[in-house]
Amino acid sequence: MREYVIEIKFVDRFGLGFEVFEIIKNKRINLLATEAFAHEGMALKLESPGEEHISDLITTLKGINGVTEINFRQHLRCEEREHELRTILNSVSEGVVAINGEGRITHINEMACLTIHCSKDKVMGESIEAVLGVKTPLQETIELGQPYKLKEVKLNKDRQVIHFLSSGVPVLDETGRVIGAVATVKDYRHVEEIISKVGRKGLTTFEDIIYQSPNMKRVIETAKTVAKSNSTILLRGESGTGKELFARAMHLENSRSQAPFIAINCGALPDSLLESELFGYEEGAFTGAVKGGKKGLFEQANGGTLFLDEIGEISPQVQVRLLRVLQEGTIRRVGGAREFNVDVRIIAATHRNLEEMIQRNEFREDLYYRLNVIPLRIPPLRKRIEDIPLIAQHLVRKICLRLNRPEVCLTQQSLQFLMNKDWRGNVRQLENVLERVINVMDISHIRPEDFEEWSILPLNSTPDSTNNLGFVPESDALPGTQEKLADGPRGQIVIRKEKAPARDQSEFINIQIPLNGKTLPLKSTVNEIEKQILLSVLEKYPSSRKAGKVLGVSGTTILNKMNSYGIELNQEEGTLA
Repeated sequence: MREYVIEIKFVDRFGLGFEVFEIIKNKRINLLATEAFAHEGMALKLESPGEEHISDLITTLKGINGVTEINFRQHLRCEEREHELRTILNSVSEGVVAINGEGRITHINEMACLTIHCSKDKVMGESIEAVLGVKTPLQETIELGQPYKLKEVKLNKDRQVIHFLSSGVPVLDETGRVIGAVATVKDYRHVEEIISKVGRKGLTTFEDIIYQSPNMKRVIETAKTVAKSNSTILLRGESGTGKELFARAMHLENSRSQAPFIAINCGALPDSLLESELFGYEEGAFTGAVKGGKKGLFEQANGGTLFLDEIGEISPQVQVRLLRVLQEGTIRRVGGAREFNVDVRIIAATHRNLEEMIQRNEFREDLYYRLNVIPLRIPPLRKRIEDIPLIAQHLVRKICLRLNRPEVCLTQQSLQFLMNKDWRGNVRQLENVLERVINVMDISHIRPEDFEEWSILPLNSTPDSTNNLGFVPESDALPGTQEKLADGPRGQIVIRKEKAPARDQSEFINIQIPLNGKTLPLKSTVNEIEKQILLSVLEKYPSSRKAGKVLGVSGTTILNKMNSYGIELNQEEGTLA
């Protein structure tokens, strides 16, 4: 026997359907299902021993008065809708269960079957309570007509613990009567995985590192490769090149990515505090030790990654203790006698020349070889100038978002200007310079002269300009002094203040600030200075637009300042009123 589906279209008349069913009965063909379309036609699902019987039936049916067309179909329309619904339900990542008013399952998708450990064929039409063995929140929804959200369900079934989160809503008819309910179920293990991914969202991946230069591409490809091992990595590079970004990205590329990533700047803590932070301490180890002792970062990072930034700054005492951890994989808390096994992947970083430090007996050679298993050198910004436009535009967007300012753009000339600079502070210095300009300038486009006005990047400087070191240029020094660079001990650069050539005092705004007696609040003093500067500039440039251009802000900003200080311009004479 074979199944056939035929669709009959007709001109509606009384008794036509009865004639169709009589012919099918007389032809001894089994009618499995029918589907009617109001005033349009019907579809029949038939079971017949062969095509000749169906052909004979169709010929007879075409002879009925009012029948206009008969076609074969693959499925009944209701079956197609059911297939579409089943496909949709099985495509979602959550389990879906629907029950009728009696609490019996009418729909269930594959994910729900996996979550509650059942077979669809066995549970369809069964009571949800019988399937799970307990009363569920979904049955309460049928009884009370109230939805619920994210209820935790934990039950034992077939010697297995089933743990899931469920949300449900009632199904109502047109009169508002509850005729069923639908629930979603989410395996609790998947919920924990989602929480873990959300928690890791703040960590940096290699995709977050912005670059296009061949130099940086080679470094990142190498970093991705070595990240998959558990060997110790030593990141070398100048300050501000992004060593911690690399460490975080390598952690996420490793099998330890689900475990903690803990970072510590070894140069930011005194030796005694650094030792207790790294290795922890026992109760009573020193005055102020918390009751019960404290876990160190090695214990907290167990199974994960510990990032030791500025490793070149640690003292010989801490170097010895760190060497033992790397050799033995054990730690001993400060003031303790018991040793703990730890499984931690170490990523260290430094901008110091460790080889020279070894020669000066400032860094242990044996520790150096333990850390320098896989050295990775991150190039400075001046060695990858092709990346500066991309990085600068990214930083501008980030800074504007953080400061809640409208986004500004860097002109092509500004980008070229930035590419010509020698960034001794690397990306960190570039970010600071951009943030300084965005803070003080009320503009939509940053031009090269804006950097000259409000930063330490003069237009006519060369890549070796001393201004790039972060010193205040001469024009910004206090009247009567000028700052000069000179060689200091060990090749360091120091600033010496020397008496500058005398200047006419009429060139300066003089504001008396008493050192003794009653002193104005800082805000009032700053406001008075700002007012005097405005008055001075407006006397020479009696226009908000011109004054704004001189001071590096918009004309609107000047007008707002004038209103707040009660400064008025004589519009006819172009002078201060």
